[in-house]
Amino acid sequence: MATVKGKLLTQYSSHLNTIADTFRAAFTKTKVGTHSVEMTAPEGSTKGGLLALQHVTLKPETGMAMVVGTVNAGEKRAELRSYAHVAKVNDDRYKLPLPFDEASYKAFLEKAESLLGAFGIETTVTDVPRDTAPSFADQQEAKPAARSGGNALVWVVLVLCLAAAAGGAWYALHR
Repeated sequence: MATVKGKLLTQYSSHLNTIADTFRAAFTKTKVGTHSVEMTAPEGSTKGGLLALQHVTLKPETGMAMVVGTVNAGEKRAELRSYAHVAKVNDDRYKLPLPFDEASYKAFLEKAESLLGAFGIETTVTDVPRDTAPSFADQQEAKPAARSGGNALVWVVLVLCLAAAAGGAWYALHR
């Protein structure tokens, strides 16, 4: 069994560390803009793969790292975010453009896909997610019957609360 920081690793977590170490080594001299490429690795047991999700990040010289993908070696799949996806998340959070260009990010994606493929991991690149939160109007259109049922429930709860309050008042007066 391998060790990390003095901890014994299971065979599975040892394999995940090998993937992360290889990934990091492949990107030692490659940066995306001024960002270093990193991959997380388990420091102990993954509990049979339950804690096996690894994150691919771009880490600036100072500041917070950007998560740009995930790897699940147990399921032999990885998901990396497209440049447009990373740009949208960055704009939503910080109201700033990305500090690197699309060409350097695309080169990173190609190298990452190739490297993960060598481990038998199928990689998909995800585009900008569409806004999945339905508007209030969409909810009302989709569930017109639910509204009346919801009102009935409110009335039942209200009547029960009033009955409990009245019963409590009667008990307090007749004690």
